[in-house]
Amino acid sequence: MDSSLVTALAARLHDRPVHTYSISFGDRLPNELGYSGLVAGHCGTRHRILTVSGEEVAARLADTVALLDSPVGDPLTVPNLMLAEAVAADGLTVSLNGEGGDPVYGGPKNLPMLVHEMHRDDPAPEARAEAYLRSYRKCYEDLPRLLTADALRALAGEPRPRRFVAPYLAPGPMHALLNQLLHCNLRTKGAHHILTKVERLTASRGVQGRSPLFDRRVVDHAFATPPTLKLRGTVEKWVLKEAVRDLLPAAVVDRPKSGMRVPVQQWLHGPLRELSGELLLGRTARERGLVRPDTVRTWMRREGTLLPRQGGKLWLVLTLELWLRAYDL
Repeated sequence: MDSSLVTALAARLHDRPVHTYSISFGDRLPNELGYSGLVAGHCGTRHRILTVSGEEVAARLADTVALLDSPVGDPLTVPNLMLAEAVAADGLTVSLNGEGGDPVYGGPKNLPMLVHEMHRDDPAPEARAEAYLRSYRKCYEDLPRLLTADALRALAGEPRPRRFVAPYLAPGPMHALLNQLLHCNLRTKGAHHILTKVERLTASRGVQGRSPLFDRRVVDHAFATPPTLKLRGTVEKWVLKEAVRDLLPAAVVDRPKSGMRVPVQQWLHGPLRELSGELLLGRTARERGLVRPDTVRTWMRREGTLLPRQGGKLWLVLTLELWLRAYDL
């Protein structure tokens, strides 16, 4: 819905044709082309579909990661860069996106934390920060078996990772837990992840990547909105959905949140299999002494967890290794 409402407003307020783009990972993989096509037709945009293959991702991943000023482990980096190239090739200099709707108006990731708070028996502020980090189900809980003994010893005296999120989750000016969670998401995932990634990748192709829903005025208005209007029952971003019903088809407004389902697992066991094995199990990675090869092998064999989340974790480690090599670290 977020990118759709930005599209609808751009089409309504702009006096020139609006170009829109959708990404497909192939006909046999899940996509949102039906919904994006519906929005493009509804708004009368000039629409293009960009197909991103696993082979292209494998060929371009190292160069794309090198454009980032931090090892952002987002599997959309190569598609984001290819999208910026398509925009530039069409002679456009500004690209709008829908980033910001979730961290500003209360999208996914908040319900698990709210349920946890109802049953939390540890009153310590650090317990909430620990639960927040665990809720993303990335590599946080895997660090003891992912990092080597030398790496763990080097980190033993350092502050815990929860220091990055704890200040936003403690009692303060924001009394409502939902707003605290959104503030944390806005500061960390938004400011330190989404915005910097988009800016670096689009700027590398001479395009200005802009996120209207991250605009300061939008953020201030959202945080002045009562939390009960952002999360009404189990309906997330309720007030935002109600505000755009006159702009978009109901099928778009009321559809469940799905996100862009990037086929990381298929890539890592297809076009990226050889590259990831060479990078993560090769001599350079072993001499670096940062991650344990046995854990990496377990994940590459899709073992070690009941849910198929090894792909996302491997992607984080792979991105880190490529970024370290790009900067000779």
